[in-house]
Amino acid sequence: MTIKKLMVPFLEEEMSERAFNAAVIMAKEFNAHLDVVHMRQRITPSLPGNVYYPIAVTNVEENLEVLQEVANQRAAELKRKFEKLCGERSVAILEKEVHTDDRGVTASWTDIEKNLPFDLATRARVSDLTVLARSSDHAPQYTMDLIEEIIFQSGQSVLIVGQHHTIDEFPKTVMIAWDGSREAARAVSEALPILQQAEIVVATTIGDMPWRAEPAESLIAYLKLHGVHGVYMHANMDKHDEAEEVFLGRAKSKDAGLIVMGAYSHNRWREMVLGGFTRFMLRHSDIPVLMAH
Repeated sequence: MTIKKLMVPFLEEEMSERAFNAAVIMAKEFNAHLDVVHMRQRITPSLPGNVYYPIAVTNVEENLEVLQEVANQRAAELKRKFEKLCGERSVAILEKEVHTDDRGVTASWTDIEKNLPFDLATRARVSDLTVLARSSDHAPQYTMDLIEEIIFQSGQSVLIVGQHHTIDEFPKTVMIAWDGSREAARAVSEALPILQQAEIVVATTIGDMPWRAEPAESLIAYLKLHGVHGVYMHANMDKHDEAEEVFLGRAKSKDAGLIVMGAYSHNRWREMVLGGFTRFMLRHSDIPVLMAH
């Protein structure tokens, strides 16, 4: 098992640049290809209900032309940015069908009109990993919706880099959030190629483990069979502590370059309303996080 294809959505310049740079670092370790995708939202015309039909059609057509022109200009700007980044990072622009390991890291650009975020999640199903950048705290809600949709619907792992602490080198220390859940197990399995290349892997449990969950010692033994030398760390909690804050604090103390965790072990609606480990990490972790659902 290895990582050979990473998808990088290219929808907004600043966040896309952070994600692209992180993807290049990861791809270099595996001589992988970057599937860089600019997906435009499909524009669906709607007729004003209070306007006479022929006039309404003319109005809609004119607006569509303006919107299409703006979309074309935006796509052209982003493609130029992509080409500039490839030049700066010595990444060859090459279609994925002709990529070979001896070419090192390669990248291709795709500009398509689809329905966001659903079709982007569908495309991610044929990649080993999708790389996204966390938006600012004041960014529109749709940026978080996009990340969540890909986590839920792609069936693959998603790597989210922070606002400030992106990936400048391949992670040497990886922290695993282990609670014995199927989501955590899936994340570990998806991250195995990365864990095998890391220098230090720390499986961390917080507070009391769920009933009948496999202990972290079992995870360490499993990883050893895959050539990963891991260590186990448990963090106790006081009654006023929050598990996510304790875990993130431990990750920072270990100077972790990557966190591996399952996403949404609880009901998604419950996490949206009450908050939860996944949403906290998505919004507050500046350490890159690899998630799988």
